[in-house]
Amino acid sequence: MKHLKVLILSASGGAGHLRAAEALHRTAQDLDLPIKTENHDCLDFTSSTFKRLYAGTYLSLVNKTPELWGYLYEKAESKPYRKKGLIRLFDHFNYNRYLRFLKSNKPDAIICTHFLPFISISNEIRKWGIETPIFAATTDFDVHQYWVDPIVYRYYVFHEESLWQLQSKGIPAQRISVAGIPVMPEFLSKTSKRVARRSFGLDERTFTILVLSGGFGVGHFEDIVRSVGETLAGFPRRQFSLIVVCGKNVTAKASISTMRFPQNVHTSLHGFVTNIAEMMSASDLVVTKSGGLTSSESLVKGLPMLIVDPIPGQEMRNADLIVEHGAGWKAINLANLAYKLRKILGTPSMLKNAHKASSTLARPYAARDILTDVYRHIQPRKETRQ
Repeated sequence: MKHLKVLILSASGGAGHLRAAEALHRTAQDLDLPIKTENHDCLDFTSSTFKRLYAGTYLSLVNKTPELWGYLYEKAESKPYRKKGLIRLFDHFNYNRYLRFLKSNKPDAIICTHFLPFISISNEIRKWGIETPIFAATTDFDVHQYWVDPIVYRYYVFHEESLWQLQSKGIPAQRISVAGIPVMPEFLSKTSKRVARRSFGLDERTFTILVLSGGFGVGHFEDIVRSVGETLAGFPRRQFSLIVVCGKNVTAKASISTMRFPQNVHTSLHGFVTNIAEMMSASDLVVTKSGGLTSSESLVKGLPMLIVDPIPGQEMRNADLIVEHGAGWKAINLANLAYKLRKILGTPSMLKNAHKASSTLARPYAARDILTDVYRHIQPRKETRQ
C-alpha cells in the first residue's frame, strides 16, 4: 500500500510547539499506519533575521513584560483575527518561498502545532492551487482566537472545555476532536520511581521534587529554587531530593551551584537535558510554569504540579484548568509558593488526590489519536482523487 504524506508544521515561537510537532513525527514512525511524516519549522523558510525577530519578540514579552503580554493576549482574543505586525511582515517578505515549498512537497495532509503556518498563508494557499487539508493540533488547554481560521479543516484540542471555547468562536463541533496535546513517546513509559531514582543516584525512598526552569525570567528561577530549599529546611526530620533543571540558562545554573542547601536536602543540578520524562518518573511533585507541553507531560506522568507565577494569557488559563480539576496548585508569588509547598508536604492526602486527578486529566495517546484521525479523514479523499 502506498504511504500518504503528512507534513507537520510548527514555528519556533516557544519550544512547546516544536516539541508537539516532534512528538507527532516520532509517534508516526511507530504507528501501524501507511503514512510518512515530515517535520518542519515554517520560520526556516524565512530569513534568519526574521526568525530571530519573531521568536525573540515573544520570549522578550513573556519574560520581561508578562503583564503586557497578558493584555495583548486578551485584546487579540476579543475580536476576529486580522493580519498585522509581524504576521503581515511575514506575508510580505516570506510567504512566496513557503508556498513554493508546500506546492512542490504535495502532502496529503498538513498538521500545524502553531497557528503561524496556516494563518500566514490562509488567503493565498488555495490561489496557488494547493488543496491539501489543514489540521490544527492546539498546544494549550485554552484555544486562542489566533487559531481560528476558515482554512482549517479540523481541530484537535485538549479538553471538553477547549471544545466549548472553540465552538463559541464559530467552529462547528463536528470539526473539533478532544484528543489532547501530543507528548513524546518516552513519556508513556511506566518506569517506577525506585528505578528512575536509582538512575540518578537518588535515595529510592526519599520524597523527590523536580524544579524546571522553562519560561522563568533571569534571576527569578534562582529565587524559586532558594525558596523551595528554605521551605524544605522546615521539615528537619525528613529527607528530600531536589532535582533542578536550568535548561539553557547558564547564569541560573552557575548561581544555583553556589547556593548552600539544608542538610536534609540532596540536590541534583542540571543544565539542558533530554531525559525530562525519566526525571518526572523519579519525582513526587514538579515545581514549574504551566506551559501547555510541560503541563501535558506532567499529567501523563501522573505528576502533580505546583505552578509558580504563571504568565497572564495561556499559562494562566492552563493553570486554572489544572487547579479546577485538582491536579495541582497555583502559587502567585514566592511567599505563596512556600505556603503551598508546606501545606502539600504536611498533608499527604493532598498529594495522593492530586496524583489521581493528574492521571484522570491526562491524555497520553494524543499523538496516536491525532494521527489516526487525520489518516481516517484523508484516506477517502486520496482514494477519490485516484
